[in-house]
Amino acid sequence: MLTLAACVGGGPRTSAIVSGSDATVASRSEPAPYVLVDVDEAVAATMTRSLDVAPRFFPDSQPQEVVIGTGDTLQISIVSSSATGFLDFSSSSISPISSTTLPPQTVRGAGTVNVPPVGRVLASGRTIQSFENFLETRLGEVLVEPSVIVELVDRQSARVNIVGEVGAPGRVPLTEVNTRLVDVISAAGGPSGRTEDLVVRLSRGGDTRTVTLAQLFESPRYNVIARPGDVLALERSDRKFTVLGQSGNQTLRFDEQNVTLAEALSQAGGIQSPSADRSGVFLYRRAPRDVISSLGADLSEIPGAEITTIFRFDFSQPTSLFAANAFEVADGDILYISDSVNEEVSNAISTLTNFVPAPVEFSRDAIFN
Repeated sequence: MLTLAACVGGGPRTSAIVSGSDATVASRSEPAPYVLVDVDEAVAATMTRSLDVAPRFFPDSQPQEVVIGTGDTLQISIVSSSATGFLDFSSSSISPISSTTLPPQTVRGAGTVNVPPVGRVLASGRTIQSFENFLETRLGEVLVEPSVIVELVDRQSARVNIVGEVGAPGRVPLTEVNTRLVDVISAAGGPSGRTEDLVVRLSRGGDTRTVTLAQLFESPRYNVIARPGDVLALERSDRKFTVLGQSGNQTLRFDEQNVTLAEALSQAGGIQSPSADRSGVFLYRRAPRDVISSLGADLSEIPGAEITTIFRFDFSQPTSLFAANAFEVADGDILYISDSVNEEVSNAISTLTNFVPAPVEFSRDAIFN
């Protein structure tokens, strides 16, 4: 009967598939080491603080001067002064100042623009201030004490691409030295959805980092200076939390910025099954190495910047609810609620009774026969 009970199932066993004579195993790596952490309120507070994206988001930088590049459009104004004055034909009078504004010009492939009377001059690669100084020196050879004002009308050489949930996705020019992420979003028409539903992904130099739109609006430390070539994406938040075991298998999605384990369990229906082990509630997460080390774990034998960690909650203890209410879940967390020992015994008995009648049934059969 035990042999028959062991044969219950609708297909081959795992060992038959993995260890069969016809099997060719491509990869069978050693089990990865992990850390088991018993969660109390202090551990919960530490892990919640570790979810702050500020240390992992791009740091702010000093404003950089605007450099003229190919494709930029410039407007140049030349002002000269003279003690003898200049004839103003529009008013038929003598004026001590002469002002000339040249038509807007686009910096071509050679990086030059035409500035009469000195001809074509190199503009690309110069800052606005240095180009003004250069023109004043050159024009001083033919004009009396000239002053030059250079205005960057359209900057095509330095732009930020913004896509996703904004009013006008596209390329936003960085015409100012201190253009920040919120400025770029505003220039693109602002967010087209609720602030609470959106996250901001900034890709820079092959690295992508994420912050919620609410955090970007509320905290200046996330509103960093935009750089040429940045890609900014506003996307709807799709944070997931998976529950396995005795509360049923389900994947929950949440839009709120901060969701505690107690709230997530409530959405999953709680621990209602009498077969659930209330002392065996486990949350699986890859956590930063420095954070797990700060909890006192010995990581000398575990490599990597992220540590596979299992957080254990003992809900048979009254204070565990405080820890669960202080522990924030993260995107991709897996919560497993294990079976109690009594349930495992009950399952074994249930399997046997599918084949072996209970003693009372034997008695009943004997009486009726």
